[in-house]
Amino acid sequence: MILLPFPRPPVAVAEALNDLAIVRSGDDDAIAELVGSQGPAAVHGLPRPWDPTTCSIELREHLWEWLDEVAGWVNHEYAWRSTSLIPPCWPRHPHLARELPVLACLRAAAGESLAPDLIEDWHRYALPHFLDRMLSRLGDAGCRNGHTDWPAAGRYDHYTDDPAVTARLEAFYADTHPPARLRITGTHP
Repeated sequence: MILLPFPRPPVAVAEALNDLAIVRSGDDDAIAELVGSQGPAAVHGLPRPWDPTTCSIELREHLWEWLDEVAGWVNHEYAWRSTSLIPPCWPRHPHLARELPVLACLRAAAGESLAPDLIEDWHRYALPHFLDRMLSRLGDAGCRNGHTDWPAAGRYDHYTDDPAVTARLEAFYADTHPPARLRITGTHP
């Protein structure tokens, strides 16, 4: 076989993507049927598989399995150099766990298109940019021989420690609550 087919989204993911396609269609009757008695505001609560944080735990279970298949497919079909491989520890890298769903959903949509322009855009823009960002964030050797812990963890911990948080909150407060004598009226001569 010359080419492996793109992994199909699991039924739950495909249904979520289809629901969003209904909303994008603008068909008021189809949208009303989709949201039912919940009303139009329910549209905003629909899960978006390209953003796993919007998905239920059950949907994320299906999504993660599909994304793992997609990562393997990308590695087989597009990674010529070892530095282009999505590492097997991709779920331990938040940037990859956020970007891979976008790449997968774009590719699924391109595969459903009745014209070649979306797949061309995926090849020209989405995939190369994903791979470039992955390489720039992981580095040439990033996780090629086993997972490497987050090198910026110490600085992130410093960013979230109590003194740093307190200093930022004080700066925010000082900016939004200037002393009365320093308030500017906004009038100029």
